[in-house]
Amino acid sequence: MDKEKRSNGGYEIIESCTIGSNELVIGYNPNAPNSYVCWYCKGGNNYFWGCYCNDLSAARESLSERYNSERQMPYNNLPAPKQKSGDDRER
Repeated sequence: MDKEKRSNGGYEIIESCTIGSNELVIGYNPNAPNSYVCWYCKGGNNYFWGCYCNDLSAARESLSERYNSERQMPYNNLPAPKQKSGDDRER
């Protein structure tokens, strides 16, 4: 089954990744002054904080920078696994 195509403001979403509760996407519109954009996205349709670029490599660089920035945020870090005590029996 094909995934439904998403778009925003005339840009087709061509790449995406998720970190924590944040999604980062790259959109493409060949007719726009800046053909590529990197946005944050909430809920699959709320796009914001766009970084507009002239080529895909610049959009990917923006996505990578944003991803690495999000990785540093405490709300995106999973808690460390709890250390087991010597007694692993279920209670």
